[in-house]
Amino acid sequence: MNLRIHTCMFMILLACAIASRSVADGGQVIATATLGQEHAVMMVNPSMPSVGLVAVIVRVSSGLEPFECTLTAHSQVDAPPIQCILGADPDGLGQRGLIECAEASVWTISARVSTALGVLQLQGELQVSPVPPHWQIQLPWIVLWLPFAMLLLLRQCARRRNIHYDDTRAVS
Repeated sequence: MNLRIHTCMFMILLACAIASRSVADGGQVIATATLGQEHAVMMVNPSMPSVGLVAVIVRVSSGLEPFECTLTAHSQVDAPPIQCILGADPDGLGQRGLIECAEASVWTISARVSTALGVLQLQGELQVSPVPPHWQIQLPWIVLWLPFAMLLLLRQCARRRNIHYDDTRAVS
């Protein structure tokens, strides 16, 4: 097969592999609060979390900065609550903390935002689902290979049917 076709197919599959690792999820807002004219928002990322690490992000309007935020999370299952102090978000747009959601259930997340103007309480609920089986996570990328495999198979069959024999040496 032509080298250009191989290179093009390789680049397409490489781009798909890289894109499968990217997360373009901005998160889900689970709570908001106001203090006068100023607002605070609590978000979680990913928006449809499964068992494992979940990022909790608290962002406030510019009138409430600087602020300190403490977080408490607990599930409906009998487990000790998780408490942490949020740190600076890498985006620079608020504060962020990671919590380990150990079981699939409804989690209640509370944030206490302390500012110079006062204290805000944010409380929201989050449905954490069980981790899907590995084959379901990889299924879209497995299915993506099928059109390329079919294309290669059809091309190979077409090349075999177009075999030209040298008939100049035919016996008369």
